[in-house]
Amino acid sequence: MPSDTRALTRAARTRAKTEDIPYTAARETELAIRERMDADGESYEEAEAFVTDPGNQLLCEKCGWTVGMVCPECPGCGCYNHSCTGWRHREYMHPDERAELEAAEAECPECGGDTRTGYDCTCDR
Repeated sequence: MPSDTRALTRAARTRAKTEDIPYTAARETELAIRERMDADGESYEEAEAFVTDPGNQLLCEKCGWTVGMVCPECPGCGCYNHSCTGWRHREYMHPDERAELEAAEAECPECGGDTRTGYDCTCDR
């Protein structure tokens, strides 16, 4: 369903009528479904289920978090991951960011040694 065909227009009109939404919003939804189908190789039904799921709506354009990723322990999205210790941030972090955070947490604030092994830390802990 390319963006310049009558099939897209028909699908958008049908969606607008059945969901009682503006045509432009229905067209954007149909285009998002097509984009997901092309990118991930999903069927129309799978792509539609993902795109129309309220939990997958974009919460923050800066970090790309969706409504389903909201952390219950902080005031917002992934932009707060440096000041929040919530488990959601670790779950959605890039592996490189997660490794950096774990290394920073393992460093002793007093001597700078590695607290994971206990051998490098010279403090009385």
